[in-house]
Amino acid sequence: MIPLPRFALALACGALFACSDSGDSRNDPATPPEPQEPPRPALELTYSEPPIALEGANADYVANVAYGEGERNVFDIYLPSDCDDRTPLVIYIHGGGFTGGDKSSAHERFGDHIREFLQACVAYAAINYSLLEVPDDDGDIAAAAAQGGVRVSMLDSARALQFMRYHFESLNLDPDNVALYGGSAGAGTSLWLGTHDDLADPSSDDPVLRESTRVRAVGALATQSTYDLVDWERVLAPVIEPFAAVLGGTDIVTVSEAIGASNFLLTFLGVPAVADLDSEENRAYRADVDMLELMDAGDAPIYVHNYAVSPDDLLNLFLHHGLHALAVHERAMAVGLESVAYVEEPAFALEDPSGEGLVSFLTRHIR
Repeated sequence: MIPLPRFALALACGALFACSDSGDSRNDPATPPEPQEPPRPALELTYSEPPIALEGANADYVANVAYGEGERNVFDIYLPSDCDDRTPLVIYIHGGGFTGGDKSSAHERFGDHIREFLQACVAYAAINYSLLEVPDDDGDIAAAAAQGGVRVSMLDSARALQFMRYHFESLNLDPDNVALYGGSAGAGTSLWLGTHDDLADPSSDDPVLRESTRVRAVGALATQSTYDLVDWERVLAPVIEPFAAVLGGTDIVTVSEAIGASNFLLTFLGVPAVADLDSEENRAYRADVDMLELMDAGDAPIYVHNYAVSPDDLLNLFLHHGLHALAVHERAMAVGLESVAYVEEPAFALEDPSGEGLVSFLTRHIR
């Protein structure tokens, strides 16, 4: 019998010989290594003067960077220039009911936000996205529905986020620490991206679309609670019911007819007729844009702030009422998701006990 130490040594030598390069193809690894991803192309950037005074915040500014093929697939970005590490990113998404608006509202309305983020070494981008064309009463509603509904506009915002992640090296960004915010349509889009499962497509031929759409935090100003508009009857019941006699009912189809928004409703949800709202296909579509039902404890923390609106402006009342913000906040609390909320509507007033503001909230989650 070979003594144990010599036997162990013999086994070790045999193993070493078997693993050596003998030229036998049977010794190749069973699983080949993952192919290396090709180098990401450098993004060509043309710097220009920013449209706002930076007041001591040092940053480079680039306007109208194309992130897709559409005319409105462009963004502006402020890149902090005196920060030691890759910088987190905040993306602003403008409002306008998905039928108007522009990224310039970031510079015009939120200059203080921009400066605060830059001073904290956080990059700041403002994006445009494709808009819906809503026909007049005698217009072609079938053609309007064929645009694909609100999801098409929101997917543009998703692509802008993915594009910036893909080019994180050229933009000196920390791709793991990104937050979104916006007003009205931009708020709803931010909520949608913050609550939706990751839209990354690992098998896509387009490397941009392989990037994640998950973010660290979202801010929603004058938001809507869900883009399943049919569900607004429930969310806005305390507002709609007092007007039921005037409107002819409380269901959203009836309400939209009463306020002249029927074509908007159909265009928004991508259907040519009211009867199609209850089709299996459209129920699935509405579920995919229902931020309230999409929300769970693993989603991005939410800052929400809705302002008081005049009861004389029915459309604005339905679009921006504080009940939307309350629905978002209550759903977040129900699923165990962090939410800081403010509602200025007197009958439904809510003030977060933290007193925390938007910039602080977003920065806290990405720095």
